[in-house]
Amino acid sequence: MKNLLLIFFFLFFIRTQAQVLKIDAKVEFSHLNDDQRNQLENLEEKIEEYYNNFDWVDDEYEYDVNGNVHIIIETVQQKAYERVYKAQFLISTESGENFYDKNWMFPYESSTPLDHSNPQFDPLTDLLNFYAYLVLGGELDDIDIFLGSPLYEHALSIANRAMMSNYPQGWNTRVENLQKITNIRTRPLREIKPDFFAAVSLLNDGEDSEAFKYAEKALKGIQETFNNQPNNYYLRIFLDAHYNELAMLFSGHNEYLDILINIDSKHRETYRGQKN
Repeated sequence: MKNLLLIFFFLFFIRTQAQVLKIDAKVEFSHLNDDQRNQLENLEEKIEEYYNNFDWVDDEYEYDVNGNVHIIIETVQQKAYERVYKAQFLISTESGENFYDKNWMFPYESSTPLDHSNPQFDPLTDLLNFYAYLVLGGELDDIDIFLGSPLYEHALSIANRAMMSNYPQGWNTRVENLQKITNIRTRPLREIKPDFFAAVSLLNDGEDSEAFKYAEKALKGIQETFNNQPNNYYLRIFLDAHYNELAMLFSGHNEYLDILINIDSKHRETYRGQKN
């Protein structure tokens, strides 16, 4: 028991030194004309600096949250005094916080810096902010139950301002997706995320029996979320990110693998591959 407590202290310390974003950005715009491409030439670098050189969580968390941002610029329109871009946006982190946005509209000029201190709503930087808080909220939920709630509230505040701005496109959907994470139907999944990540860490350290105990707790929350709402938005994100780990945690336990097959038929072959 003493050794197990030491393991958990170590795992908790490692996971709680967190919340510094380290983002690699990629912006695609090769189909645009020369002038349009020149305007976007330094946008990747600006986005990386915007994400990586800022203290997103004002507390003791210090380890890096590694992730990727992929932006596809679809069209550019000249509207009176500004260029307006339509783009797709994808952000993902190593721990499985993945969000895709296909309806992003924002004005941008290459001479304008990306500024955290701007008091006005900005369709470019505030979308970056919104998704930063979503992925970091999920990261904090991994550590302890509902620890990410304040960051989800920050994201909601941004969305509420956005819907009152001149660029409200897509923000109703973003609010709906945020509410799907924080509503009562998703509560059981958020409650078991710390158990799930403890199980994965223990499994990686060869503590199979202890890992299984925590995995059983995690599966109960997954089942409850599925029973509440079979097509739960955040459950789908979670399963797509972690089906391989779930399969390994329940390797040889056919009864549990059958439960996962019922919940997550998309990855049924992976679960079947771990059966006796």
